[in-house]
Amino acid sequence: MRKRTRGCARKCVRCRARELLDALTQAGTKWAIATSGRMETAAVNLEALGVDPAKQVVVTRDMVKYAKPDPDLFLAAAAKLGVPIENTVMVGDSIWDMLAARRCRSLGVGLLSGGYGSDELKRSGALRVYEDPADLLLHLDEVAARP
Repeated sequence: MRKRTRGCARKCVRCRARELLDALTQAGTKWAIATSGRMETAAVNLEALGVDPAKQVVVTRDMVKYAKPDPDLFLAAAAKLGVPIENTVMVGDSIWDMLAARRCRSLGVGLLSGGYGSDELKRSGALRVYEDPADLLLHLDEVAARP
């Protein structure tokens, strides 16, 4: 039963993540997916999010030299978006995400959906921490300009 609950919770987080990505797209905000997973393993989650790597910027582990906590993934994503890394907000759910954001001078925003606590994420560099993508969407004006 625990596995089923975890799967349902994970599915709900994906739904909320999709809502966040849809809202960013509708607002004209550039966004990318940067994951330490290789494309073959990331493909399942990308499909669940409705993200087509042929149409949206996606950077995976097999596209860069080093994975998180090195900032290579985020630097590559910013370059593909055509924006300076200092003008980006990196959303992640692990201390490795926050460390990588800090190392490349991106603004780190943490989500509690990865199993790390708020204090851990903040100590690793998160400016703000939210419950999940839906909570971030409700507070987007705290970390990004309004469209």
